Amino acid sequence: MLFIHNIGRISLVLLFFISGCSVVPTLPEKPLEIGSNPTLSECETLFDHLDQAVAEMGTTDSQAAPIPGFPYLGSDRFLASFRELPLSNSQFVSWVDHLQQLREQGRKVEMDNLPPRVQQLFPPYKTVQECGNLLRKRDLPLRKQELSDAIYVPPEYQTWKRILGLYWFSAWPIKMGANKLHKEIMETYSTPLEKLKVKGKLIRYLPPKISEPLNAQEISAIIQNSAYNPLVIPEPTSKEMERLYATFAPIWQVDTVSNDDKIGAVIWRGSMDKAIIDTKIPTVYRYSSHTLYQGKVLLQLNYIVWFPARPSTSKMDILAGHLDGLLWRVTLSPDGTPLAYDTIHNCGCYHLFYPTSKVCLLPADGMLQEPAFSPQAAPEPGENPALRVAHTSHFVDRVSQQPQNKGQTKTYVWADYDTLRSLPLNGQRKSLFQANGIVSGTQRGERWILWPMGIPAPGEMRQRGHHATAFFGRRHFDDSDIMDRSFKPRYGNCP
Repeated sequence: MLFIHNIGRISLVLLFFISGCSVVPTLPEKPLEIGSNPTLSECETLFDHLDQAVAEMGTTDSQAAPIPGFPYLGSDRFLASFRELPLSNSQFVSWVDHLQQLREQGRKVEMDNLPPRVQQLFPPYKTVQECGNLLRKRDLPLRKQELSDAIYVPPEYQTWKRILGLYWFSAWPIKMGANKLHKEIMETYSTPLEKLKVKGKLIRYLPPKISEPLNAQEISAIIQNSAYNPLVIPEPTSKEMERLYATFAPIWQVDTVSNDDKIGAVIWRGSMDKAIIDTKIPTVYRYSSHTLYQGKVLLQLNYIVWFPARPSTSKMDILAGHLDGLLWRVTLSPDGTPLAYDTIHNCGCYHLFYPTSKVCLLPADGMLQEPAFSPQAAPEPGENPALRVAHTSHFVDRVSQQPQNKGQTKTYVWADYDTLRSLPLNGQRKSLFQANGIVSGTQRGERWILWPMGIPAPGEMRQRGHHATAFFGRRHFDDSDIMDRSFKPRYGNCP
């Protein structure tokens, strides 16, 4: 039944796009004139033309999935998990509020990235928001079931590739390769930190100083007090988030052989068709997210760094390419302490888990399901965690409470992750990410080998919401149940 239900959702999305192609609105020849009290008809026309302009100009933002029939709403995997729950009236309203906020953020990015000549054809963004409110008032809650049926966040796996690539045969050597890589990682982690080889020079990137980090009681109070809403989602204020980010901010200690091992800020420069990294400005991008664990909504803190490239080690290096990066995530438990940490490269590759003493790692739930892999337990709560990062590969080789006390020290600056969706370029704005969520110009040679696994453009840098983290089986970094699938509460010793 679940398979049939999902097929129905996919069909609905396909029908939406097919119907959209059969009657394609054109860009208005003159600015759309919509008064202070727009009508339903004017709002429908506005959204139709906006969608067409965004598609034609290539400014589509896919951090949230559109919802066919509801142009003012969008969803991610976490919010999509509420669609089949028996929501009360207040919970449904709160859920729709979140869906609307998500789409409005994406819509604002898309409009800001339009060329100025096209922007002038449309009314101010405030009018777009007003139209969204007007259409929502008309549609909901009358179309409640239709909304639930329409929500579909596509997986970052293409089934047709797996069929064409004979996945049930080709996945086995990939599985053996993953097992070999895990053994190599374990060998690195078994080496004492002070004996890890340093080929270049160690550079420590420290977070900006704050007066006093939060303690567990203060963090718990923030989490609990900010979750007094119908969906019980922790949503701290911006000031509270500043202190939370600072409290858990990682120290990045990078073995630096070349400029490609330096952390920097993402920029567009001149007429270049590829974004580059300005290593003169060490920058850590950040965003918050949520996940479900044991029936509760948990707050997550995400920290992202970018490197200019993953440099080549040989002529046949299939992993080398333009841009590289790491994402470090802290999942907080309601008591104000971390439940677990995990990290991926910005391609979604090399997913590593670091469980705390609260949880035990679960085995894979199938022969061809990549297991959650943990090379070490998380360090006990204390100072900011220090991530030892290898040169060239940018693997996280160790997580500790304190970095090695040697090497150059720099202080990084904070940046909102969403700024990457609209960066300045020659008097206009442009997203780092394409409409499919992939960063252009970051191709890797591994795509010719790994395509049967079904992941589009394996190895390429990706936007939030597009990180597939398992080559065999299926797992997304933002799956709402990723913690439930990876951990169980610890009662005594882990098996």
